[in-house]
Amino acid sequence: MLETQGDSPNMVSQLQTVMIYAADLELEVDRLRRKEEFLQQEARDHVKQVSQLCEDAALLAEPQDPVPAIASACQHFGEVLRDLHDPSGYHPACDQVTAVALRPLVEKVFLWQKRLNGVSNAVLRLDLEPDHIVWFPARLRHILDNLIFNALRFPDPAKGEIRVGLSLRAKPDGYELQLTDNGRGRPSQEIDGVMEFFYRAAPARTANLDVGFAVVKLLVEQCCGSISVISGETSGTNVTVVLPRFDLDDYIK
Repeated sequence: MLETQGDSPNMVSQLQTVMIYAADLELEVDRLRRKEEFLQQEARDHVKQVSQLCEDAALLAEPQDPVPAIASACQHFGEVLRDLHDPSGYHPACDQVTAVALRPLVEKVFLWQKRLNGVSNAVLRLDLEPDHIVWFPARLRHILDNLIFNALRFPDPAKGEIRVGLSLRAKPDGYELQLTDNGRGRPSQEIDGVMEFFYRAAPARTANLDVGFAVVKLLVEQCCGSISVISGETSGTNVTVVLPRFDLDDYIK
């Protein structure tokens, strides 16, 4: 943002805070929209499956009890609902610096992305030092959402199991978050082009396209952090995000 002659430093700071909040809110609206669309389709498929089970049981020469099969279908649908359930109190409007337990957050996001991407053969490995990070929980959720989305989106069929690793290290001036995958990988110039193009062109509005890294770049750099990506064809992708430290009283209104 350009500071004009009549702008006070306080006004510029307030405008920057509003822009950060607007970006988070737009991402949250898109996340909730995708969640609602996914759950609606899952619910429709579940109703059709149960109806079909009942019809098939009635048409058999020797009718069978459809209850076990229906119970299994209901159990699966219940697991989907649990995986996509958000903890109470989660909303970007209340996103204040606090101590965030990283392990349950990452595991929740990983389950969410496995469901949305239709991936069942993916495993997550965590190496967290420390287990907690003092940061913005909603913004951190969006960063993890997009990083894990990209890690699952380009699997290498020749490697079988999809392996995603996430590590956290505390640094004197911040936190170093590193995410790796064993996917297909892509040429570095392709990733650089995607990041820069969509970073300049409102990535939140095109979240269904290949803009995961661009969204992370936007969110991280707004907080004075940094992101670097190393990727190569058939060698997977390694993403390093450096997040600045904040005190608990930062951004408290």
